[in-house]
Amino acid sequence: MPSYPFNGEEVRRELPVGGYIPQSFIDYPGCIAAVIFTVGCNFRCSYCHNPELVEPERTVVNRRIPFHEVVRLVGRNRSCLDGVVVTGGEPAIHASLPESLRTFRKLGLLVKLDTNGSCPDMLDLLLQERLVDCVALDIKAPLRPRRYEEIAGIPCSGAMMKRIERSCSLLLNSGIDVIFRSTLLKGIHASEDVEEMAAVVEGRLVLQRFRPERTLGPLAAGAFSDRELHALASRFCCSG
Repeated sequence: MPSYPFNGEEVRRELPVGGYIPQSFIDYPGCIAAVIFTVGCNFRCSYCHNPELVEPERTVVNRRIPFHEVVRLVGRNRSCLDGVVVTGGEPAIHASLPESLRTFRKLGLLVKLDTNGSCPDMLDLLLQERLVDCVALDIKAPLRPRRYEEIAGIPCSGAMMKRIERSCSLLLNSGIDVIFRSTLLKGIHASEDVEEMAAVVEGRLVLQRFRPERTLGPLAAGAFSDRELHALASRFCCSG
C-alpha cells in the first residue's frame, strides 16, 4: 500500500477548508451531500471558477474554516445527509486527506472526491482503504504535455501525463462510481481532442460547458452551446 505524506506545493497536515455548503442536491448524483472545498491546487487552469481556492492570497477575504468545525457542522446535519463531497482546489495534494475521509466514514457517510488525477498514489491509497464511493476526475486535454500545459497553466511532463493516465486506469478498474469529465473551451478544444480524451476513459466522458463569468485568469476562449456539446457527445459516445 502506498504511504504518505505526498509531496505537493500546498500540502497541509490538517485539511485546509476554504468553503462549505451544508446541503447540495447536485454535486453528488443521487445523494444529498455537504460540500467541502479545500484550499490549494497544483494546477493553474485559467478557466477555473474557484480562483479564491487556487490562489487564496489574491482575494481580499482569505477565509479558512477549521476542519474540526466542518466535522461539527456535518455531524449536526447528519440526519439530512447521504454523503459528503470533497472538492477544491485539489484535495489529493494534501497528506491529511485520508484521515479526513476516515472521519466522515465514522459518521456513516458516503464520500465523493473531485480530483484532477495528478496524484495517483493518493488515489490508490483511498481506493485500497475504501475511503471513497465516487470519484469525479477532470481531464483537461489530450494526454500530451504541450496540449495539457495550454489548459493546466503549468509545465506538464510526460511523467505527469502517465500519472493522470494511471489515475484513469485505477478508477476504470475500481468498481466504484466514477465520473470522467472535461470542460470544453471553444477555440482551444477541437473535436479531435474530445476523441482522444474519450478514448483514454473508454468513452465514459462527460462534456461540460465552460462558464466564463468568473475565472482564475484572462482567457481567449468561448463557450460551446448546448447543441454543440450534445453533437460532440453523440459523435464520440460521451455524455453532455
